[in-house]
Amino acid sequence: MTKVFYGMAGTALAAVLGALLFGQLDSDGIQRVAGMSMIVFDLASATFAIRTSRRGDLHPGTRRAWRWIAAAMGTLVIASVSFAVFKSWSSFPAPGDVVRLAFVPVMLTGLLTLQRRGGGGRSRHKTLLDVGTVVAGGAMVMWYFAVGPLLDDGHSSGAAVLGALAYPIGDLVLLFGVALVLTQGADPSVRRPLRLMAIALLFEISGNIYLGFLRAQAGLVGAIPASWQFACWVIGHSLITVAAFEQFRTARGEAPVTGSDRERVVNRLPYLSIGLALALLTGAALRAGRPSWIGLVLGSVALTGFVVARQIVALRENHEMAVTDGLTGLANRSRLGDALGRALARSSRNGRAVGVLLADLNGFKEVNDTLGHAAGDRMLVEFAGMLRRSVLGSDVVGRLGGDEFAVVLQDIGSRANAEAVIRRLRREMELPIMIDDVVVRIRAAVGIAVAEPGATNADALLRRADEAMYENKRRIKSGVPGGTEEEEALAAGLWGAAERGELRVHYQPVVELPTGEINGMEALVRWEHPERGTIPPGVFIPIAEKTGAIEEIGAWVLAEACAQVAQWRAGGRRLHLGVNASPRQLTGGFADRVIRTLAETGFPATELIIEVTESVQVENPAVVAELHLLHGHGVRIALDDFGTGYSTLRYLTQLPIDILKIDQSFVAVLNGTANGAMVTDTVLRLGRMMNLTTIAEGVESAEQATELVELGCRSAQGYHFARPMPAAELTALLYPAEVSSAATS
Repeated sequence: MTKVFYGMAGTALAAVLGALLFGQLDSDGIQRVAGMSMIVFDLASATFAIRTSRRGDLHPGTRRAWRWIAAAMGTLVIASVSFAVFKSWSSFPAPGDVVRLAFVPVMLTGLLTLQRRGGGGRSRHKTLLDVGTVVAGGAMVMWYFAVGPLLDDGHSSGAAVLGALAYPIGDLVLLFGVALVLTQGADPSVRRPLRLMAIALLFEISGNIYLGFLRAQAGLVGAIPASWQFACWVIGHSLITVAAFEQFRTARGEAPVTGSDRERVVNRLPYLSIGLALALLTGAALRAGRPSWIGLVLGSVALTGFVVARQIVALRENHEMAVTDGLTGLANRSRLGDALGRALARSSRNGRAVGVLLADLNGFKEVNDTLGHAAGDRMLVEFAGMLRRSVLGSDVVGRLGGDEFAVVLQDIGSRANAEAVIRRLRREMELPIMIDDVVVRIRAAVGIAVAEPGATNADALLRRADEAMYENKRRIKSGVPGGTEEEEALAAGLWGAAERGELRVHYQPVVELPTGEINGMEALVRWEHPERGTIPPGVFIPIAEKTGAIEEIGAWVLAEACAQVAQWRAGGRRLHLGVNASPRQLTGGFADRVIRTLAETGFPATELIIEVTESVQVENPAVVAELHLLHGHGVRIALDDFGTGYSTLRYLTQLPIDILKIDQSFVAVLNGTANGAMVTDTVLRLGRMMNLTTIAEGVESAEQATELVELGCRSAQGYHFARPMPAAELTALLYPAEVSSAATS
């Protein structure tokens, strides 16, 4: 229907304009052709307007507006018939003039009834000033070409003056209505028809001005030779027909309804009026031929031009600020919506698919809570850069708010190309970043949706992308989006692994040097996957920390280990227990949970050691408070992997540390030389100076154990003494006589 209509309308308009401008018709012929064509266009406009006003899927205000517009087009039909019957197209007054002037208030009512957007964020004063500027510019044009010259002619009759004033006043009223609706911001459903009507009324006004100019030049009331005013009127009437058809087509769901930054053109209407007024002023001064006035006018034009240019630059800057995210420099929600609307509209024309990618950061809250808001902002900025580097230059990257991002993938072509963007983003996220001396790996849940060519519903596309993103989150339980399929499967399996009986606690003895007597142990978790077998902790622990499953796992390990070691202690062995705590566990009542577990298992608080690494953030008051609460209850705090992280001494001064665990990398270089022992010796001396216990980790040979004794180390653990083992094996190691007796009985 659309192609047929535009083909017929375009052919008819071209034929009429050709006849009017190049057909060498006499005045009567031109008036007949113009009159009949305007009657046809006006009848078509009224028909489409009436049909549109009956559409139940349009806003009630829009339907009322089109009823008024249909009535206005009816007045034009009556006026055109009157002009044709009385052959009074260019004379005033005529019977048709009264009906023609009635068109003005009826059309104005229709324009002002059209559905608005609720102000569009503009103040009432700004709107009125902009409208006043546009109307003032239009008034200058009408005065210069039509009204002024006629008033200068002292011989003009009252009828001529009345005719010179009636139509310009009506045109100014219409110009006021168009400018008011445009500057206030029309609802997207009527935006395109309104723009077409605005252009149509400008052609109508231009024809009236030209007719007034001809009358002023002739200086008489009688007939004016037919001229270009008929072409302007015909174009104007045809565009009103197109506007009515566009509104009818939009109501039927055939046309995309999108936002657009073309509203910036509307904001520049006052400047266009100022430019037009200055051009008229300059032309009038040059025509007058008085050098003194010419200089003043040109100077005024220059000054006004500079001020206007400055305002336009400020307007552009303000617009950029209004549609740009202040932190990341990406597009904000408003610009993303406009970009998606334009992309879908373009897709309906060229058949190229459009995609939307949504991303939600994982771990953003933890970074905010542990490192502070400045670090969280840095994380957002870094991820914004990753997104930019992962997409094409034509794609629009934006931040929806918080830790949510979106990308409008323009002309993506196919889903395969969209998934290539995800692969590039995953490669970007594989590279860790440094935030406040802490290595952070950014992870995000990503969802993508691709619209079929010709699809126009932006909300539906966004909804599909959002569902895909949250399905990603649900599938891996907020796991490691961006990781491999194996990692995602492991992340999903970690949740509930303890309840399913898949987790095991192994214990690595801590021995006293030089005797080798077991005086404690460290609890280490193992995962016996029902399908994959034993999964090393180095594989699943990082995933558990990222997903949050570490909190569930850590609570289970603490309870299991405390209960088991309490049994060994009841058998006469004085043993302490070390349990690792992830940074993610050390908030939200961790100390209370530990104290409650101690009470439930009967394990003494003074024999429990909570081992933390240097990834614990001393800037977070909540973390520090939890550790101090535990320490005050008698629980000892150990700093694990001492010396491998950042800001080590700051941890010793701000956290209630009791024990330093020397990292195995320093033990591994013990070779009997001063250089090999330098770091380990320094840590041992530091421990003695600060009255801290030291435990060496990763001892794998008798030579290393001997050198540690020589350096003054009194506790160690490692494969040289015993590997981590299940509770049953360790029981045999702790009570060999009892096990042997049980075996022979």
